[in-house]
Amino acid sequence: MINAADYGFLPENNPYDNATALQNAVNQGGIVQITLPGVYRISEQIEIGDNTKLIFCEGAVVQREASMCGKNGNAFINKGALTGQNNRNIEIIGLHLECNGIESSDFGVNSRIAGLRAQVAMIYVENLKIEGFTCHGLLEKDYAIQVSAFKNIVLNDLYITGRKDGVHLGWGDGFAIRNGRFRTFDDPIALNAFDYATSNTHVGWIENGIIENCTDLDDDTTTGFFCRILGGAWCNWHKGMQVQHSDTVAVNGKTYRVLMNPKDGKLYTSLTPPCHETGIAEYDGINWVKVRDTQVLDCGCRNIVIRDCTLQKKRSTAIAISLNHDTYARSVYPGCKCVPQSNITLENIVTENDVENLLHSNYPSADITLKNIDFKNAKLCFDVVEQADIAYPEVQINAQNVIFNEDTIHATPGHPIRLCVSEPAIR
Repeated sequence: MINAADYGFLPENNPYDNATALQNAVNQGGIVQITLPGVYRISEQIEIGDNTKLIFCEGAVVQREASMCGKNGNAFINKGALTGQNNRNIEIIGLHLECNGIESSDFGVNSRIAGLRAQVAMIYVENLKIEGFTCHGLLEKDYAIQVSAFKNIVLNDLYITGRKDGVHLGWGDGFAIRNGRFRTFDDPIALNAFDYATSNTHVGWIENGIIENCTDLDDDTTTGFFCRILGGAWCNWHKGMQVQHSDTVAVNGKTYRVLMNPKDGKLYTSLTPPCHETGIAEYDGINWVKVRDTQVLDCGCRNIVIRDCTLQKKRSTAIAISLNHDTYARSVYPGCKCVPQSNITLENIVTENDVENLLHSNYPSADITLKNIDFKNAKLCFDVVEQADIAYPEVQINAQNVIFNEDTIHATPGHPIRLCVSEPAIR
């Protein structure tokens, strides 16, 4: 067992020396303890490797400061995120992080890893546990926790406030987000299998997860959703195809994404297939980022349970199954067929403020289950994105012990639904 104080990680030390000391302690692996209460200032990111458990005592606060190296990284990151190799068995327990006006210096074309933008960033990780985590002062770019290319993660006992997403997940299998309190201007929880190319490090299916006992705390202003669920579909690269920012293609067993300026709304003609192995490269004046070694042509979320959650914030939509279609991203490349988001369960969801849509879906979806919910004045809305030119299959909705009102269900022509109810109640 390692005491970080023995390596010089102390409240009175300067931010650079503290970051160096904590990094040296973490490099030993095993159990690393911070045993002294106080405010610990750090200026450089802490990189965590395999089989490491970092434990902060009550009263210990980590406060970010500007990097002495001239470029802010993430506050905490796994070593494999930088090398592309998997890390296993990482735990961060009791971390109280104050952002203090600091976030990563850039993202997108100029990033070390395109789309990596979080205070605690973990990609290529298996068996991750973050518990007793508090994060305050998120700015408008970096998420609190971002995890992608994962297997088996547990995020428990969270309290996150600020301007950006609380928990932002990308491609992965097996997750639990439990006992979270969120007061974030943007999405408290984002299950973004597909997203802007500057917001996700990967594209791929998010599967087999639970969001449980989480609260969307009230606040004066907001955007986004309590939980956002995103999917996408793309095609094999072909000569002469028109691409825009965030478009995705498969080429020879690899997946690439376009990284351009989304604000200009331009389409670019691709004449040369991307073929580089890592990072970002330019072909025909188009920046392409390599994201995965796979020929898969779709992504989304399936086998997801959201239960025992409380919505205290006034929102237009609480839970969204979304399709993007703008200059920042086209979830579905023209002519492609998307696989529905499926097996989504909402159970014991309580609204304590005005929520217009408890669930809004404009992405193809299937097998939605509702249990033990009183919709009050909220709606269940299924919409279409006409300009995306995609087919919406029938959505089967299974409702158990659900109280509807006479105006609960809205289905736009072209997005058919079939409602199966047991023990129905209508106010």
